[in-house]
Order: sequence, then structure tokens, then C-alpha cells
Amino acid sequence: MYNMKKILLPVDFSVYSYNACLFAIKMAKTFGSEIHLFHSYFNRIIYTDNSFSTGLDSGTLLNEQLLDIEKNAHNDLKKLHETLKSQLEKENVKNIKIKYSLVSGEPDSTIINFCKEYKPDIIIMGSRGKSKKGTLMGSVTKKIMNNSKVPVLAIPEAYSYGSISNIMYLTDFKESDELLIDKIMNLFKKLKIIIHCVHLNLYLYENNISRNKKQMKNLKKIILKKYKKENIDFKLIDSSDISHDIKVFVNKNNIDMIAFHSHKRNIFKELFTHKLTKKYLFQANVPLLSLNT
Repeated sequence: MYNMKKILLPVDFSVYSYNACLFAIKMAKTFGSEIHLFHSYFNRIIYTDNSFSTGLDSGTLLNEQLLDIEKNAHNDLKKLHETLKSQLEKENVKNIKIKYSLVSGEPDSTIINFCKEYKPDIIIMGSRGKSKKGTLMGSVTKKIMNNSKVPVLAIPEAYSYGSISNIMYLTDFKESDELLIDKIMNLFKKLKIIIHCVHLNLYLYENNISRNKKQMKNLKKIILKKYKKENIDFKLIDSSDISHDIKVFVNKNNIDMIAFHSHKRNIFKELFTHKLTKKYLFQANVPLLSLNT
């Protein structure tokens, strides 16, 4: 059973990850969650020039630089920890614990490994980081989404937390739909949410539209056995401009979050060969919830 008792919050001290921190705090206040700040720093230094001055010990220099990197990372993490704790104290919030961990290594692998030990209920992180490369495609966030068994909530840089009421779930009519909708309901069970189960009929595949109608009807029948129709609705969208149609749906239905199955064989494999990319979804300025089975 999913809940929100433990939030893992990877940070890189950028403004983007700090925005994710603010979101996580508000979530923690709602659910009474524990927050665990996590930062991984690179423990390798690559030299493009191996020539050193006479008498200079390259091993000593390397060790000193690595120690500086670790020290700076620890200081930054401790400072962020104190900042967040002070914010909670000013708000007189006493039921939220904030811990932190610092490790060395590649961010994506260390986060995945730490999840095995910490067992968080959700990972909340920024959609981009200090590198400003920004797009989710190819970034650490995407790697975590693709490989984490824990739900991952990626927060756009300009997003301001309000409330979570309407969640758009993009379905590609896989057997996992029922399980993933259960996960969303259980994860946010303390909130009154409505899940908008949406599938896009692409005009490029017109021969599939009648099949999609049948599949949506079957999915609706299965889900409504568990949940009241007031809590979930189902929508097929005939689309020739995917980016535009998702944006219209998000705005029209006051969508607070877009959820999807982060798997190689999902709706995005099909959509990404055309106009839609995950980068666009972040431009919709709502968090993305990645779910795996």
C-alpha cells in the first residue's frame, strides 16, 4: 500500500532543485512525511594535461581536490538542511523530520541504490539542474524515471505548489493501467483527487481509433468497479497536434499533475517519434509523475 510517509529529495543546490524542496515541504506538511535530502558528488577528476611541475605529487593534488569537492558538497547540503529546518520552525511545523545523506558517485545510480536502503514512498526532484541542459531527455531525472521502482515526481522550474486535485493519467491501454491507477489513488489517498484517464487518438493511425474506443470502454468498466465515477473520468482525444491538445486539456481541466507509465514500451515511445517530447510536458508547467510496475 502506497502512502507518503517518506520522501526522498535529491538535490544539486540549483534553483531548480530548491523549487523541488519547497514543493516537497508542502507535500510533507499535508501528509506528515519525513524528508530525506540526498546529494551525490563526483569522486573522479579528469586531467586533460598530465604534466605537473617538478616536485608536484599528482596523487597528493588529486586527493586534495577530492577532499575539497566533498567538503564543499557537505557544507552546501548542511546549509540547505538548516535552511529548510528553519523554514519549518518559523511556520511552527513540528511533525516533519528532515534528514540528509551525502555520497560519492554517479547521481542516477546512487539515487537508485539509496532507494533500496531508505525505501521512500516517492522521489521528488527538479526537472533540470545546474548544467542548464534542462531537457528531461537524457538527463538524470529521465534515468531515474526509467529505472526507479519508486514513483518519481519531477517539478518544473517555474511551478508553484497550490493544491493537487486533478491528475491527468496518460494511458496506452496496457495491463498495468489498473495497477498504476491504484498507485495514484493510494499515493494521494489523503487528498480529494480526480484522475482524468486520457488517450490520444493520433490521426497518423486512424485504423486504431475504433480499437481504442473499445479498449477505453473496457478500461472504464474495470476501474469503475473499484472507484466511484466522481473520482475518475475517461477521455479519448482525436489529435493531429499532440502538443497543442495536451496543453488545451491541461488548461481546460485545471490539471495539477500528469502521470504516466515510465516504460520503454508505452505511449511516449509512439508519441516521441512525432511532435511530443517530455520537454514539452514540462513546458505545460505541471509536475510529471512517473510510475513503474
